Amino acid sequence: MSERARALTSEEIETYRRDGVVCLRDALSDDWVAVVKEAVNDAERRYTESSDVASAEPTLGASHLHAMSQLGEMLESMGSKVLRDGDASGDTEGQFILVNNAVLDFPAVQHLAFESPLGEMAAQLFGADKVNFLFDQMFIKQPGANTRTAFHQDWGYFHVDGEQVASFWTAAEPVATANGGMGYVRGSHRWDLHSPNVFVGQAPMGDHGLPTLPDIEGHEDDYDIVYFDVEPGDVIVHDYRTVHGSRGNTSLSSTRRAVSLRFAGDDASVLHRPSAPAEFPVDPNLRDGDPLDSTTYPVVWPRS
Repeated sequence: MSERARALTSEEIETYRRDGVVCLRDALSDDWVAVVKEAVNDAERRYTESSDVASAEPTLGASHLHAMSQLGEMLESMGSKVLRDGDASGDTEGQFILVNNAVLDFPAVQHLAFESPLGEMAAQLFGADKVNFLFDQMFIKQPGANTRTAFHQDWGYFHVDGEQVASFWTAAEPVATANGGMGYVRGSHRWDLHSPNVFVGQAPMGDHGLPTLPDIEGHEDDYDIVYFDVEPGDVIVHDYRTVHGSRGNTSLSSTRRAVSLRFAGDDASVLHRPSAPAEFPVDPNLRDGDPLDSTTYPVVWPRS
């Protein structure tokens, strides 16, 4: 299944470049929304059937599921604060599930990465002649999984450098504040690099000599934050430097399941960052400064 991307408006492109984030309404057809649903359904099925989600060691040869609610419990046992909405005692029901590198063994994610209109949309936003696919993640907050995703920047987690790198986030069901809405600090793609955090809390993930982000969750009125309510087919695109996070799912009836695919344009190159986690895909044949073109970071636009 393949189709051309809709032409983005000059306003959408300008909003992305000015704010570091834009919500592209009705960007994906119903057929592609069905592929998104297939991907998250597959993830929940694999999570339910897996007996070793908490103990399995990540590898770069296959996707990996994380039970983020279990991570939160472990961090709290070590004295670290976990951010939650609603019932602060913990998840009342459901799980916060993260899948990394699903493109390696989820057919639906492979279709989205290599055949969907997203690569062409990236080319329009970047003003690029070539777009590479980097990697993907799936984020599932089941009803009652009230753990927040702490505000963070993506670039400290990526072994990539350049101006033209972005995440394309799209949900399988409607998402609003109550079931885990996404929030972005407009203009923060012009901020300096900060330390990656543990994702469910503000604690830095390792000591890499980088400053930590301020307490945005505790002072949201001090920042220009936009939260998006989205429908299936909408795609939120943010620059990988943009500070963003999401609320917990305090709804006991609505799920929040999304796929995020990362693309890079002409000016992107390899940069091995000490702060990047082991699960970010790397190519042993590429060195710092090399272009991304490889089997690890394939060109998806223009399509061959």
